[in-house]
Amino acid sequence: MRKLDAVFWASLAVLVALYTYFTVVTFAPINSYISDEVYYPASAYNILSYVFHVQPEIVSPWTPANVTGYVNPEHPPLGKYIMGIFELAFGYRFVAFRAPSWILGDLILVFVSLTVRKLVCLEPWATVFGIAGGVVTALDPILWVMHGVAMLDIYVAFFSIAAFYFLISRRPKLASIFLGLAFSSKESSYFLLLPFLFYLTYLYSDRLKRLIWGVLTPTLVYVLLAIPIMVYLGGPVGWLRQSFLHEISWDLTSGHISSSATSQISTPWDWFLNVHPFYMGTFGHLSLFASTSPPIMIAWVIVSVLALTLVRKLELSVITLAGWIEWLSFVLVYFGGNSTLFSFYVADFEPFVDVTTVAGAFFISKRALDIISSRKARTSHEGKEGGDNGSRQGQQDEVHNLSTT
Repeated sequence: MRKLDAVFWASLAVLVALYTYFTVVTFAPINSYISDEVYYPASAYNILSYVFHVQPEIVSPWTPANVTGYVNPEHPPLGKYIMGIFELAFGYRFVAFRAPSWILGDLILVFVSLTVRKLVCLEPWATVFGIAGGVVTALDPILWVMHGVAMLDIYVAFFSIAAFYFLISRRPKLASIFLGLAFSSKESSYFLLLPFLFYLTYLYSDRLKRLIWGVLTPTLVYVLLAIPIMVYLGGPVGWLRQSFLHEISWDLTSGHISSSATSQISTPWDWFLNVHPFYMGTFGHLSLFASTSPPIMIAWVIVSVLALTLVRKLELSVITLAGWIEWLSFVLVYFGGNSTLFSFYVADFEPFVDVTTVAGAFFISKRALDIISSRKARTSHEGKEGGDNGSRQGQQDEVHNLSTT
């Protein structure tokens, strides 16, 4: 077991090191805003300036986008807080506010690997498939692009998969805190409360404990992190009107981009075939698109169906449902009135997709082999019984012939 642990962590360390290297050489040289970076780092700077009354050093020639006073109230604040900390520590520069995303991208590799290994359990396959989970995630194009830029999707992706890793590891208190951090990163995580509570019913028969760790603790984390914004917006009522309710209205309203920009807009079902991947920009010889991987997405569909019907392992089912519930939340948004959705939203739940696909492949393969072995054993047993019956019948016939003689 210790040898397998050493192999797992050594392989993961190499994978993370390579991922970090290629991240830095790809994204660090880009000295201009990438897509929606014009909003989030600038709003992080404004939160430091207007909410906390501190100003990071502006490293020339990089200046915040012209969004004076804008604190991005239509999304929760945690991602901007973290960007702001790095801006305060290293100055307002592209490398500084992208660095947290790079770190979280590395951590997603780790947590996907850990989650797959936890689900598989059976060694040495747990180590093999755990490493495979990290490799699949490292090669996942949507996570590659979105972890390289200073946007909110990689934040919610990390805190969500971390929350569910701790949940299936039966550390619900820590899981509930991370779920609150996911809520505080982006509102697409709100619906994760449903599979989270579903698993808590397995851990706790006491309804009060389920209420405390499934609802109250994540909500408390969310509210505590929102308090500075509440103060800035004039108190809880101002925050409720200008941030929380505005957030819901924003999500259900089209117009986040011109409706004529059809090549940028995609529906939740387009994401399975990478239809209209969002164009992030061209920087020198590098063109960035928020592309999904059709093989991974289609495999996710197939594996999910088999995992929920054939395998029926509780922890795998919870992870599978978490990914689909986030996808369904975007479907609800679409039919709620927002037809301007983008492919980079897939990054919000992609760690669940990768875990389900890799871990589910193991369990489905194991189940199929078990069925084949069972049928072979039954056929062999029936053949043996047939042979024994034939032998007994032959003996009886021989006795009968002797007696008649």
